[in-house]
Amino acid sequence: MSERKSSLAKRPSLLVALAIFILSAAGPASAQTEATNANTSRTGKYRLVWFEDPATTATFVWNQLEGSPGVLHYGPRNQDRNKNKYSRKSEVDRVVNFDGMKNCMVTLRNLKPDSWYFMCIGDDFGVSRRFYFRTAPDKPQPFTFICGGDSRNFRDVRQAANLMCRKLGPLFVSFTGDMINHDTAEQWDEWLDDWQLTINDKGRLLPIAPHRGNHEARPESIPNHFGMPEGSYAAFNVGGNLFRYYILNSEIPADGVQGNWLTSDLKKNANGVTHLVAGYHKPMRPHTSGKALGRNSYKWADTFYEAGFDLVMESDSHVMKRTLPMKPFPQGGEDFKAAPNDPKATVYLGEGCWGAPLRRADVAYSWTVGAAAFNGFDWLHVTPKAIFDKTVKVENVASVGEIDPAKPYDDPKGLQLWAPNGDDEVLRIPAD
Repeated sequence: MSERKSSLAKRPSLLVALAIFILSAAGPASAQTEATNANTSRTGKYRLVWFEDPATTATFVWNQLEGSPGVLHYGPRNQDRNKNKYSRKSEVDRVVNFDGMKNCMVTLRNLKPDSWYFMCIGDDFGVSRRFYFRTAPDKPQPFTFICGGDSRNFRDVRQAANLMCRKLGPLFVSFTGDMINHDTAEQWDEWLDDWQLTINDKGRLLPIAPHRGNHEARPESIPNHFGMPEGSYAAFNVGGNLFRYYILNSEIPADGVQGNWLTSDLKKNANGVTHLVAGYHKPMRPHTSGKALGRNSYKWADTFYEAGFDLVMESDSHVMKRTLPMKPFPQGGEDFKAAPNDPKATVYLGEGCWGAPLRRADVAYSWTVGAAAFNGFDWLHVTPKAIFDKTVKVENVASVGEIDPAKPYDDPKGLQLWAPNGDDEVLRIPAD
């Protein structure tokens, strides 16, 4: 099938220049901002990763360009780049030499839930810019997150989506695979450079929950670039028993070791959780004829239904879709059937696209609400009563305003949302 190229594909550095323009449009930065953003260290390619309890734990990764691994200085009080004033410091837990990078990993533990932390890296050459991040709450309270995948080809679109994440300011980003097109050092170098656009001008880090896709061909790529455990699957709670998220790996058997782990984890941790949500790469039933049925991932369908998953996020097809709540029904020809009144039924969203070549959304099922081909991601608001989903189009990022932190799910000026088949822009997924 022919693949439609992005309208911005001929301008691969446009968004980088655009981001700089946006940040400078309000006038020259203050001396304080300049001091905060200065970097005299030999570090770069920063990423904060969630795969353990994010209320108390976070993994920070950077590339050490030269010299010995730096030391991370951090604490709950902002000390800017005055590293010795921070109340805590951590040496690197692990150094992974991979793809020409020296990936330095520090796992921060015993953090305070729902709190801001500030930090900087000190190395043999100087001090990095100041960063900050928020830990997850450990009690039920609303939060937002972003989910999407397939950023592998067109850097301009990838940069637009990354900048849109920054403007929407979610608690974390779930990236459901195919970050790169070819699993090479050069493409990881570019992807990690583009990820820096998610960091705002004050140094806020957006945690990423990384998933493996089929274009992460080497099993070690996600662990070596993000510190994920071997197998690249994990789970964590946000808001105590409000929400549990499963990072699954559709590139290895869904049953077997991973399937046994999932079943065991659900028995131990799912009871009493309001919203169970999973993400992985290969969709069970793609909404494009260019992709085969996901026989491996479909093995999870009964598990999701029996456990009462509210939402599942997929990727890989380079289209967008939204389904009705549904249950497995393999004898019916479509493998699912709509079950809008069944409290155990699951809504499926996603299928791309964060910059990979768009495909035609030319497959629909009786339970499909809508499917279309455009660049975007899902922006979700988790509350005790429901999860609300908005599907965001990203290519007009230059005309989109910043989110109001006091109103974290109100649309900023200029935001474009998808209304599938004229249906509501906002999908409400009620709590069980």
